[in-house]
Amino acid sequence: MAAIVVDKAERTLTLYKNGKILQTFNIGFGRYGYRDKLFSGDDATPEGKYKIIKKSGRGESKYYKALLLDYPNQEDKKEFLKAKKRGLISKNVKIGGLIEIHGGGEDSTTNGCIALENNHMDELFDKVAIGTPVTIVGATSIENELYIGLKELKGDS
Repeated sequence: MAAIVVDKAERTLTLYKNGKILQTFNIGFGRYGYRDKLFSGDDATPEGKYKIIKKSGRGESKYYKALLLDYPNQEDKKEFLKAKKRGLISKNVKIGGLIEIHGGGEDSTTNGCIALENNHMDELFDKVAIGTPVTIVGATSIENELYIGLKELKGDS
Protein backbone atom coordinates (compact mmCIF):
# COMPACT_ATOMS: atom_id res chain seq x y z
CA MET A 1 0.00 0.00 0.00
CA ALA A 2 1.15 3.53 -0.77
CA ALA A 3 1.48 6.36 1.75
CA ILE A 4 2.60 9.98 1.48
CA VAL A 5 4.55 12.07 3.99
CA VAL A 6 4.84 15.81 3.43
CA ASP A 7 7.65 17.46 5.43
CA LYS A 8 7.11 21.21 5.46
CA ALA A 9 10.49 21.89 7.11
CA GLU A 10 12.34 20.05 4.33
CA ARG A 11 9.85 21.14 1.64
CA THR A 12 9.50 17.56 0.42
CA LEU A 13 6.81 15.02 -0.37
CA THR A 14 7.90 11.41 0.02
CA LEU A 15 5.97 8.51 -1.48
CA TYR A 16 6.21 5.19 0.35
CA LYS A 17 5.18 1.75 -0.86
CA ASN A 18 5.03 -1.08 1.69
CA GLY A 19 7.08 1.02 4.12
CA LYS A 20 9.91 1.74 1.67
CA ILE A 21 10.68 5.08 0.04
CA LEU A 22 9.76 5.07 -3.65
CA GLN A 23 10.34 8.73 -4.49
CA THR A 24 10.88 12.12 -2.89
CA PHE A 25 9.82 15.37 -4.59
CA ASN A 26 10.47 19.02 -3.79
CA ILE A 27 7.28 20.98 -3.08
CA GLY A 28 5.81 24.44 -2.86
CA PHE A 29 3.10 25.23 -0.32
CA GLY A 30 1.09 28.00 1.30
CA ARG A 31 2.45 31.52 1.51
CA TYR A 32 2.51 30.98 5.28
CA GLY A 33 2.97 27.25 4.86
CA TYR A 34 5.27 26.87 7.84
CA ARG A 35 2.37 27.82 10.09
CA ASP A 36 -0.30 25.25 10.86
CA LYS A 37 -3.59 26.08 9.14
CA LEU A 38 -6.14 27.67 11.49
CA PHE A 39 -8.83 29.13 9.22
CA SER A 40 -9.91 29.84 5.65
CA GLY A 41 -7.74 32.45 3.96
CA ASP A 42 -4.72 32.21 6.29
CA ASP A 43 -2.56 30.86 3.41
CA ALA A 44 -1.14 28.19 5.72
CA THR A 45 -0.76 24.48 4.97
CA PRO A 46 -2.46 22.16 7.47
CA GLU A 47 -0.61 19.57 9.54
CA GLY A 48 -2.02 16.20 10.48
CA LYS A 49 -3.20 12.88 9.11
CA TYR A 50 -5.37 12.98 6.01
CA LYS A 51 -6.34 10.77 3.11
CA ILE A 52 -6.91 11.30 -0.59
CA ILE A 53 -10.65 11.55 -1.26
CA LYS A 54 -10.66 12.54 -4.95
CA LYS A 55 -8.33 12.39 -7.92
CA SER A 56 -8.76 15.08 -10.60
CA GLY A 57 -7.01 14.32 -13.87
CA ARG A 58 -5.64 16.68 -16.47
CA GLY A 59 -8.33 19.16 -17.50
CA GLU A 60 -10.36 18.52 -14.32
CA SER A 61 -8.24 20.85 -12.16
CA LYS A 62 -6.95 24.35 -12.82
CA TYR A 63 -3.62 23.13 -11.40
CA TYR A 64 -2.91 20.43 -14.00
CA LYS A 65 -3.81 17.38 -11.85
CA ALA A 66 -4.91 17.29 -8.22
CA LEU A 67 -5.37 14.98 -5.23
CA LEU A 68 -8.02 16.35 -2.87
CA LEU A 69 -7.41 15.71 0.84
CA ASP A 70 -10.08 15.26 3.52
CA TYR A 71 -9.23 18.57 5.22
CA PRO A 72 -10.76 19.57 7.57
CA ASN A 73 -10.92 16.32 9.49
CA GLN A 74 -12.31 15.85 13.03
CA GLU A 75 -9.01 16.88 14.67
CA ASP A 76 -8.85 20.06 12.56
CA LYS A 77 -12.43 20.94 13.49
CA LYS A 78 -11.67 20.40 17.18
CA GLU A 79 -8.58 22.64 17.05
CA PHE A 80 -10.49 25.29 15.08
CA LEU A 81 -13.21 25.47 17.74
CA LYS A 82 -10.59 25.62 20.53
CA ALA A 83 -8.78 28.50 18.78
CA LYS A 84 -12.07 30.40 18.40
CA LYS A 85 -12.94 29.90 22.08
CA ARG A 86 -9.50 31.15 23.15
CA GLY A 87 -9.86 34.22 20.95
CA LEU A 88 -6.90 33.27 18.76
CA ILE A 89 -9.02 33.74 15.65
CA SER A 90 -12.09 35.84 14.87
CA LYS A 91 -15.48 34.34 15.58
CA ASN A 92 -16.48 35.28 12.01
CA VAL A 93 -13.92 33.16 10.12
CA LYS A 94 -14.63 29.74 8.65
CA ILE A 95 -12.39 26.68 8.82
CA GLY A 96 -11.86 26.40 5.06
CA GLY A 97 -11.28 23.37 2.89
CA LEU A 98 -10.22 22.31 -0.59
CA ILE A 99 -6.65 21.40 0.33
CA GLU A 100 -4.97 19.52 -2.51
CA ILE A 101 -1.68 18.12 -3.67
CA HIS A 102 -1.54 19.54 -7.20
CA GLY A 103 0.64 20.45 -10.15
CA GLY A 104 1.74 23.92 -11.08
CA GLY A 105 5.33 23.82 -9.92
CA GLU A 106 7.33 23.54 -6.72
CA ASP A 107 8.05 27.27 -6.90
CA SER A 108 4.33 28.00 -6.63
CA THR A 109 3.06 29.85 -3.60
CA THR A 110 -0.34 28.38 -2.82
CA ASN A 111 -3.20 29.32 -0.54
CA GLY A 112 -2.42 26.27 1.60
CA CYS A 113 -2.15 23.45 -0.93
CA ILE A 114 0.96 21.44 -1.75
CA ALA A 115 2.37 22.03 -5.26
CA LEU A 116 4.59 19.76 -7.36
CA GLU A 117 6.15 20.17 -10.78
CA ASN A 118 3.72 18.78 -13.37
CA ASN A 119 6.01 15.89 -14.37
CA HIS A 120 6.32 14.91 -10.69
CA MET A 121 2.54 15.18 -10.32
CA ASP A 122 2.22 12.71 -13.22
CA GLU A 123 4.48 10.23 -11.42
CA LEU A 124 2.69 10.59 -8.08
CA PHE A 125 -0.83 10.60 -9.56
CA ASP A 126 -0.35 7.20 -11.19
CA LYS A 127 0.98 5.58 -7.98
CA VAL A 128 -1.72 6.58 -5.48
CA ALA A 129 -5.40 5.78 -5.06
CA ILE A 130 -8.39 7.25 -3.30
CA GLY A 131 -7.89 6.40 0.37
CA THR A 132 -4.08 6.73 0.29
CA PRO A 133 -2.97 8.16 3.67
CA VAL A 134 -1.20 11.54 3.66
CA THR A 135 0.65 12.78 6.74
CA ILE A 136 1.72 16.43 6.79
CA VAL A 137 4.34 17.34 9.37
CA GLY A 138 5.58 20.82 10.19
CA ALA A 139 8.69 22.51 11.37
CA THR A 140 9.36 22.97 15.05
CA SER A 141 7.91 26.12 16.55
CA ILE A 142 11.41 27.68 16.61
CA GLU A 143 11.87 27.01 12.88
CA ASN A 144 8.41 28.45 12.23
CA GLU A 145 9.19 31.65 14.14
CA LEU A 146 12.59 32.05 12.48
CA TYR A 147 11.21 31.47 9.00
CA ILE A 148 8.24 33.79 9.49
CA GLY A 149 10.48 36.47 11.04
CA LEU A 150 12.91 36.25 8.13
CA LYS A 151 10.09 36.52 5.58
CA GLU A 152 8.71 39.58 7.39
CA LEU A 153 12.17 41.23 7.48
CA LYS A 154 12.55 40.63 3.75
CA GLY A 155 9.11 42.10 3.13
CA ASP A 156 7.69 38.79 1.86
CA SER A 157 4.85 38.63 4.38
